[in-house]
Formats: sequence, structure tokens, C-alpha cells
Amino acid sequence: IVTMQPGVAPVEAGVIVVEDGRITCVGRAPDAPGAVPVCKLPADVKLYDVAGATVTPGLIEVDSAVGLVEVSMEPSSTDGIAGRRSVAAEVRAADGVRLASRAVDAARWGGVTTVVVAPLGAALVAGQGVAYHTSGKVIDDAWIANPSSMHVHLGERAKKKGRPLVGSHSGQIALLRTTLLRAAELAAAPAKAGDDELARMRRDPSLLALLPVVGGTLPLVVHADRAGDIAAALRLRVEFGLQLVIVGGAEAWVVADRLAEAGVPVVLSPVAARPYTFQTALARDDAAVVLHAAGVRLGIATGSSHNARNLRWAAGLAVAYGLPHDVALAAITRAPAEFLGLADRTGQIAVGRVAELVAFDGDPLRLGSHVVLVAVGRRVEVRPRQR
Repeated sequence: IVTMQPGVAPVEAGVIVVEDGRITCVGRAPDAPGAVPVCKLPADVKLYDVAGATVTPGLIEVDSAVGLVEVSMEPSSTDGIAGRRSVAAEVRAADGVRLASRAVDAARWGGVTTVVVAPLGAALVAGQGVAYHTSGKVIDDAWIANPSSMHVHLGERAKKKGRPLVGSHSGQIALLRTTLLRAAELAAAPAKAGDDELARMRRDPSLLALLPVVGGTLPLVVHADRAGDIAAALRLRVEFGLQLVIVGGAEAWVVADRLAEAGVPVVLSPVAARPYTFQTALARDDAAVVLHAAGVRLGIATGSSHNARNLRWAAGLAVAYGLPHDVALAAITRAPAEFLGLADRTGQIAVGRVAELVAFDGDPLRLGSHVVLVAVGRRVEVRPRQR
């Protein structure tokens, strides 16, 4: 059992006891040698024997639209775009998530038990993400944090015809800075101070949604690949005291020293971006290795909805290019939970938490291994198969 708790060694011949969907014991079997405490099994326990398997926390995908997109070309099966505006901070992804989805099932069968999704579209400020478990009837049964984060797009994705300001990188940063300035002004205004402008700002749902961002309590997730855009986001972090996370990061290695100094994490998505565009011209296969060597906190994502099930193999690819195995496994479990302030709720196997467990019949990051059991809360599936 690889608990992913910092400083805790893997448990050999281990046992995990789950009652009412939560972990009540992590230890060794009664007849197993070792110093780890024994887990006493309840009399009426249902035993799932996965002897020889490696058990890890459920995997966490933080850059997909799982639950928002079913069939990409069928509008009625997707959440759609809430509005064609540049700033839509008040939009909540949670309101569009559909758990009765083959994409959700596929992710879970691949070992992904937690996903973070943001509102669809290409708005500069896309809106509020939600972190949820990949099991349940409706999102209210499944969410871990709502909102979990505020999402911003920098670069080509946010460019819009007929919108000159966001049609340039400098214009995007200017609009984002202006929006954050207004939110900071609203946050600093005395509660009863009132002029017409302040009254209008207090009725602006986007500014209200940004208050926890400028207050430093809600992570600002910036989706950006170009090194210049990432550097600009770092400047905004200093100006406004933001809790910043970079997702995408094809050229993040270029500013790795700045990211490390600022303590800003990077979620590579995909882990080996191709230098096919001007946004990713400096992409390199071993970007994860360079970032880790510089001291940057690292996460890994797929950037895909239907292939979120392949998350562990994305981490395995980083290992193939030289990333330490334990760092790669942390990058798809504990690390993204830490980045988003969810480390006390997901990403580790620990007593008291909702059971998010995946058993593999080999190295979790190798192509040849299979999921032999996945558990999310009360839901347990044995030898799930993509179908």
C-alpha cells in the first residue's frame, strides 16, 4: 500500500478497512510480520483480496472536461458555453456536470477518482472550477470543493475576433489586471461605504466571484503555455498576492527558476507537448525533469476528457524521460491536491478520509499493468474494463 502520506513508507502485506465509505484502518494483516500496526477486521467484513497488487490513492485529473462533455459533436450531450464574454467569473462548472456519463465511468475505470473541471469555452476568465469524485448520482453527492479554483486562459485560446483587447497577449494581461484591480478595490471598500460606482460593483457577479481570488483564499489556475504569458502571470501574482497555479506549461521550463523562487506549481498538460505552434515553440520532452530539477512543484494532467483514463501513463511517460518514479506518482495524486488546497480531503490514503483506492497488478505507471480494483466511497469495482 503506497499511502502517499509524506514520510510514510509503503505497507507490505497491507490491509485497508473501509466502513460506510471511509477508511478506518490502514495497517498489516493479522498474520503478517512487521512493525506496522495490525488492522482488526470487523466480523461481517466483505474481503477483497488483491494479493500481489500495488494499492495507491485514487488518481487526480485537473485539466479535463470530464462530466461536461459526453459526445463532442453532439451539443445536447455537452454543457456548452455559458456566454461569449471575456470575463465570466461567476459561471460555476458544477452547475453543468453530469455524472451519468461514459467519460466519468472511463476515467474511474482507469483509476481516476477525482477530477477538477472548469467551465467550457475560451473566455479570458472562464469561471469557477469544481473538484469532485467520479461516483455519484448528481454533483451534490460527489463534490469535494465547489468552487475549487478560478480559471483563466492566456494565449491563443482566449483570442476572439472582434474583441481587440483580448486579441493580443498584452491586451489579455491588461484586461485581467483591470478586472483584478476592480475586485481588489471592492474587497478593500468599507462595507457601508456607498457611491454609485461601488453600488454597481457590489451587484457585479463576476467581481463578487473574484473576491476570494484577490483575498488569496481561492487558487487562480492560469492555463498558459507560452513562457512570456507564464512570466506575466507571475507578475500579477506579486501585484495581487494571488495563490497561483499554472496548467499547460509547455514552455514553463524556460522560467523554471522564477517559478521555483515564487513557489508556484506547474501542472504539465500534456506532459510532452509538441512544438507545433508559436505557443509551444520551446516545448521539450523532458520538461518535467527540468522543472523538478529546478525545484518547481510538479503536477501532471492529460488535458483530455475522454482520455483522462490514461493519466497514469502520462506520468509514466515523464518517468521514461527521467522524472523520478515517486515524483511522477505524487504528480497525479498528492501534489495536485496540495496545489488546490485539497490535501486534507483527497490524494492520500489515510484514516478518516473517503475511500479513494486503486489496486494495480503491476507498476501503476507502466503500460502493461491493469487496474484490478477501484473504490470511491461505498462504490467498489473489481477488474473494471474499458468498454
